[in-house]
Amino acid sequence: MAAGQTRTKIPNAYDRSLVAGNLQALREVNRLSMAELAHRSGVSKAMISKIERQEGNASGEILGKLAEALDVGISQLLSRPAPGDVVLLKPGEQAVFGSADGGFIRRALSPSFPNRGIDIVRNTLMPGMSTDVFPAHKRGVHEYVVVLAGTLNVELDTQRIVVEAGDCLFFDAHVTHQLKNESALPVEWILVVDATRYVRQVL
Repeated sequence: MAAGQTRTKIPNAYDRSLVAGNLQALREVNRLSMAELAHRSGVSKAMISKIERQEGNASGEILGKLAEALDVGISQLLSRPAPGDVVLLKPGEQAVFGSADGGFIRRALSPSFPNRGIDIVRNTLMPGMSTDVFPAHKRGVHEYVVVLAGTLNVELDTQRIVVEAGDCLFFDAHVTHQLKNESALPVEWILVVDATRYVRQVL
């Protein structure tokens, strides 16, 4: 980040009551106690309890770990009971997650409905910043990265790929992955996660 540049922290904005109810329902379907889910996901039992009580301000990374441990996509945690035939999702209705340092912003573009395996997300990564290391998904979960502006460095396990504006990167997400911005300008990209192979009727 350039000297003197300040970063605006983006607050997490999502429906806590939906996430709380969905998390508890998914946990019960899988017959998992909070302690067992904590062990599977790496998210503390205290944080899981706070989320289910609508007190925890969970980050996108935390929800991603919980979703992976429950064998669902993150949209299952954000989902509403039933989709309509046509849905218009205004910016103010889209779930937004900002990292604690304000360097990474994740905006869910696709409507979140149960039993759908596609997630579409718009991400912004500030100069000199990187995401957390995302854990490997199950084999058969695919990700597409379309860079809109800037240059994104993608690390897939031991492989490093430079993705520039206009490029589309596809990969099987069964490896750990991390995204970095090593430039002096923000980078923006669309992420599509295809987990349709693992969609289950759970809610």
